[in-house]
Parts: sequence; structure tokens; C-alpha cells
Amino acid sequence: MDGGVGGADNEMDIVQKNLRKCRTVEKEGWFIMNPVVGGVSIIIIWGFVILSMVTPDYALKAMNVAAFEWIPEVWTWFYIISQDIWILVLIYILCISKYGNIKLGKDDEQPEYSFATWFSMLFSAGVAVGLFYYSVAEPLWHFKGWGTPRFLSSAKGYGNENEDAMHGLMVTFYHWGVHGWIPYTLMGAVLGILAHRRGYPMSMRFCFVPIIGDRVFGFLGDCVDILSIVTTIFGVCTSLGLGAMQLNNGLQRLDHGFYRGDNFNVPNDPKYSTPDCGGTGKVCAPGKEPYGIQVNVDTQVLLIIIITVAATTSVVTGLNRGIVNLSRVNFALGMFLCLAVLFLGDPMLKVLLTHAFHGHHVTCA
Repeated sequence: MDGGVGGADNEMDIVQKNLRKCRTVEKEGWFIMNPVVGGVSIIIIWGFVILSMVTPDYALKAMNVAAFEWIPEVWTWFYIISQDIWILVLIYILCISKYGNIKLGKDDEQPEYSFATWFSMLFSAGVAVGLFYYSVAEPLWHFKGWGTPRFLSSAKGYGNENEDAMHGLMVTFYHWGVHGWIPYTLMGAVLGILAHRRGYPMSMRFCFVPIIGDRVFGFLGDCVDILSIVTTIFGVCTSLGLGAMQLNNGLQRLDHGFYRGDNFNVPNDPKYSTPDCGGTGKVCAPGKEPYGIQVNVDTQVLLIIIITVAATTSVVTGLNRGIVNLSRVNFALGMFLCLAVLFLGDPMLKVLLTHAFHGHHVTCA
């Protein structure tokens, strides 16, 4: 938001004043950091990384117990109910309360970006990688019953494949529809109001000012920031890992010219009869050799490095030059991919448009 030079300077003074109330270390003109939040977050994150590298089997077992058994068993009900409650709260605020049209900035400020640009940044920073990965994978996952076979018609003893397909889409829409966006919307609105209207720094702890007051500057605030940093990094790393795997598979298909079961770009030589080394990407049978790009950890690490460098560059160059333009390009490429998938197939929409452009009338039974 642009509130004028004087207003902007005064607002920055308020932000700096609130920052200095926390446990901060400052180098004038360089940085202001909280050593407690930064140090504890680094210890937790790197401790988990080192543990996973040193004892991967034990780390995997612990994650299976915690992430795939304890959390779903104990906290699923809380997640579902809380999301439903927040949907009702936000609908009430938007449609009934007097705060539905409140600005995230000052009353006299105008938005810096258009709606399309703002949506592109939201989409790119939110569910972009996960959505492109799971938009196809998750419906098939539930349709085939790989995750929850008890909902399949064959397991229930009634129904058919159409019902299984609808169930797969229903669960996917639940994960990636309104419920998937509620956490982003809720925290984004609260953080925006506290930062742009109240002058607090852009930190998660200050979202709790209306609840715990000045205690956000102390131990409770540190705990909130540490938790937000750790969970955000773990969540982003999960999406980044899935995205790197997806990119790796896509690049191999393009490199091998894979189409309808044939690798058209692979030389017709017996040693390249299994160019992906049976899916290992490294170890081939005697007399066989890998060809081109392989799906393996080395390639995925390289992709993660490239993606991280691009993202870091966009952040360092600033919001107006880096993040905005990268988000626009990202969103445009994503929509091009969606439209390409739509029109390269044979959907009913394509048939209707084809008949419409050729002047034909389509009668639906």
C-alpha cells in the first residue's frame, strides 16, 4: 500500500519500534533478528535433516507413527471441524457484519497491484505446485482405492465405478477447494490487518495481539514464530520435493520422446532397451546403459537447487520486480498447461465449441 512519504516513514518507525520490543539483535542498516526464534528454528530444522540423513530408517519409522498414524487418528476431527467453523465465520464477516468491506491497508490507500496480479501471487505462493501434482494423482488415488479402499464399490458390495469416480473427485475438491484455501485466507486477512492497519511487523506472532496483548513480545510470541517458521518450511519442502519429482518424470518423458508406450527419441540399440534402467535411474542390467535424463535423487537435487536459486533471486530482487513478475509468468504457464490438457483431449466442451464455431446446433439428449 502507498500512503505517502511521510505516512510511510512514520509507519516504518512504528514497525521498528515494535520489533525492538522483542528479543532482537540489530545491525543498523543491515538486519534486525530475533536470536531465540532464529536459533531454535535452525536447531529444530537442521536437527530433523541430520537425523533423517544419519538414521533414515528410524526417522522414517518415527514419521510413519507420527504423521500417518497419530496425527490422523487424534486430530482429523479437529481439522475438519475447525475448517468448517472458519468457513462460516468468514461468510458471516463478508456478508453480514459491518467489516465485510474493510481494507487491509489504511482507508485512504489504493491497491498497488491489480486483481489479476494479486491472484497470481496468491496462487503461486499457495497451492500451485501441490495442485498441479495432485489434480490428476489424487482423483485416481481415491478412484482406485489405493488410499481408502473401504469406499470402493467392490469393498462395500454395492455401487459402481461411476460412484467410485465421483467419490474420488469429491475428496479431491474437499482437499483443494474452499477448505484448502481457508488457512491462507484466514491468516492472510489477520496478518494484513495487523500489519497494514495497525503498524505491526509482518510476523505471525502479531496476529495474536488482540488475544494475548503485549505477551506477543515475550516467550509466547517466540513460540508462535518458531512454530510458524518450522511448519512453513516443512510444508514448503514437501511441495518442493513433490514438484521436483514431477518435473524429473516430465523431463525424462520429453527427453526420451515417450508417447503411447514408445520412446521415440531413444536410439535403436540393444544396450538402450531399458533407457530408464528399470526405473532405478542408475543401476542397469548387464550389457544395458541408461539414456538421457534419469529419474533419480541426483537429478531431483539439481532441480531443487535450480528452483531454490530462482525463488531466492525473485525474493532478493524485491516484490515489485522479482516476485510479481515470477508469479505472473508462473500463473500464465500454469493456465496454458491446463488449457493444453483440456483441448488436446476430447472433452464435451471441445465438441460444443467446435460445433458452435462451425455453425452447427448440438442437441443434448
